[in-house]
Amino acid sequence: MKGKPFYNEISEAVKQFFNQQFKIDLSENLFIFLEIVAWIAILFILDFLLRAIILPALKKITNLTENDWMKFLYRNKVFVSTIHLIPISFALNVNLFLFRGDSNIFYVVQKITELIALIVFTQLIFRAINTIIDIYNKENSYTTVGVRTFGQMLKFIITFFTVISGIMILFTVDQNTIITVLGALTAAILLIFRDAIFGFVSGLQISYSRIVKVGDWITISKGDIEGTVREININLVKIEKFDKSIATVPTVDLVSSQVTNHMAMLATGTRQIKRSISFNVNSFRFCDEEMLNQFQDITLIKDYIKQKREEISLYNQSIENSEIGINGRNLTNIGVFRIYVEFYLKKLDTVSKNDPIIVKQLAVTTAGMPLEIGCFTNSASNLEFERIQSDIFDHLLTACRKFDLEIMQSTLLSEIKNYN
Repeated sequence: MKGKPFYNEISEAVKQFFNQQFKIDLSENLFIFLEIVAWIAILFILDFLLRAIILPALKKITNLTENDWMKFLYRNKVFVSTIHLIPISFALNVNLFLFRGDSNIFYVVQKITELIALIVFTQLIFRAINTIIDIYNKENSYTTVGVRTFGQMLKFIITFFTVISGIMILFTVDQNTIITVLGALTAAILLIFRDAIFGFVSGLQISYSRIVKVGDWITISKGDIEGTVREININLVKIEKFDKSIATVPTVDLVSSQVTNHMAMLATGTRQIKRSISFNVNSFRFCDEEMLNQFQDITLIKDYIKQKREEISLYNQSIENSEIGINGRNLTNIGVFRIYVEFYLKKLDTVSKNDPIIVKQLAVTTAGMPLEIGCFTNSASNLEFERIQSDIFDHLLTACRKFDLEIMQSTLLSEIKNYN
């Protein structure tokens, strides 16, 4: 009895019991197989009991606490992975006691247990990283982008070393041999992880420079993409366009191309209108008395016309042949219309009075002379902005006819009337 371990005595007793009671002669291989199956079942039962006891208690604590860390740790199943490690650790310590009678069986069982422990431990780290990312996602700050890309890069690195560790466990490869092989394959490894490295560096630049975050409305010049950022990960950025389609661009594009972030504009509650109307230069003329009388009936510019008529009349008294328009000072229909546009915009409640209102002429082209209207609306909302902008230009495009101005287009309105 001195040289026979307690476990071997139990094994022989079990074999004898089956032989006497059930007339079953358990061979050595069959007994070892049943032994392994029973051991696995015991570990599963232990894991089930631990989860059944610990998880409900943790759930109650999570529901009672206001701590976000506890909630996200529970939601991402970090506690579940931690519980899995308890029976696995127990198995790693007990395997030697159970299977020391057969070195080959112990070797296989121990290697499989170590591999499972490696996988579960890696899963635990991944879930912890997901928890940290979720915490920062809730804050939705520029730091979130850096944390997310750093976490994803960390997952790549951990996965790589997990595979290497798994190979070392299964094939008992020497650590120095692995390092030597990796050194020889450095170029290939860098090529494999090239996109991940570029995305990681870009994510850190985005976070540090505060270029963009999830939820921002941006425009990317490369590809002419405009929409709301829905996700930024180590490789791709998902942008929901206004037609509800999803555009994906490499993360590095947020750093290497021109990106316009519209959130600063939205924060002010205003949005710029910058659009032009092109007029036919042939419709420009000096204003005669009849035209000025008509313009003076327009309420917005009534005082302006009256003041200018007095100034021009006084000035032209000293000008020879002032009745010829080009000799003296005179108003033009395009100039009066420009003043009308300024007064019209200043009157509107939907246009910001705290921001500049600029109406200016642009260089004459073959398409006519553009009159550019620049102002800011009191609303940055897309729907409200488009409504205000449309109302303004509906009015101006119609009002310009009162000033005998023609809009430039492929076929003039007057020509269409002549055809009719």
